[in-house]
Amino acid sequence: MTILNEKTFEEKFSYSLTPLNVIVMFGGLLFVFGALIYGLVAFTPLKKYVIPDYTDYSYREDARRSRIKVDSLMTAMEANEKYMSHLRIILSGETIPSGDSVPTDVKQGDLGEGPSELEKSIRQKISEEDRYNLEAEQEARASSLGYILYKPVNGTVSGHFDPKQGHFGVDLVAPKDDPVRAVLDGTVISAVFTADAGNVIQIQHTNNMVSVYKHNSAILKKQGDPVKAGESIAFIGNSGENSDGPHLHFELWVNGIPVNPLDYIGLK
Repeated sequence: MTILNEKTFEEKFSYSLTPLNVIVMFGGLLFVFGALIYGLVAFTPLKKYVIPDYTDYSYREDARRSRIKVDSLMTAMEANEKYMSHLRIILSGETIPSGDSVPTDVKQGDLGEGPSELEKSIRQKISEEDRYNLEAEQEARASSLGYILYKPVNGTVSGHFDPKQGHFGVDLVAPKDDPVRAVLDGTVISAVFTADAGNVIQIQHTNNMVSVYKHNSAILKKQGDPVKAGESIAFIGNSGENSDGPHLHFELWVNGIPVNPLDYIGLK
């Protein structure tokens, strides 16, 4: 192979070609271009478009963590559903079927979306303001049955106790976001959201009594928390499909049977 100047025909370059030289030259070019293409595909985003069904490692890791979290949430949800089912059976006065045990290790799931520092400080301030001496007010409300209960909210009775119509408590109208207080010392056994009752909190008291607070805008306690009589546990709201305005639906259950709260607390 000879390269000449087309004007002067001066020889510029000459190279003797043999079959071996041609093979080596083309082999070297193929190796260089192959290495270049491999580098572009392996170390640039082109691999996502060139390689079929390729998924970046970070995506696979996110998917793995999501699967683990979903499995944990499903397990916790099933345990909570079983717990609530047993609680409804107990409150209705029936007996849990033999061989079916109530889960004792139900815990709140932590999804990393808790209240902000500002919300925590506001809740702490309200809680501290509400923990004052309640003895005089409680003694004035002592009922003939021997229970001393604190008024859950300062409001007007808009709906009365009527179990025949499926209304197992009383409705108390109050300004939105007014604090809702525990009527007696006890332990929170449920703090959940339901479609019909909205944010609901239930407290187990002594003498086999359970108090229920529905349609709250927010709940300040979680399952397992101890509470004192008069302590803020929620805020008045309008949550749930069965609510038509800011109010508290309050129920009392004694020995698994709903009772009229007006017989225990001076709400009138």
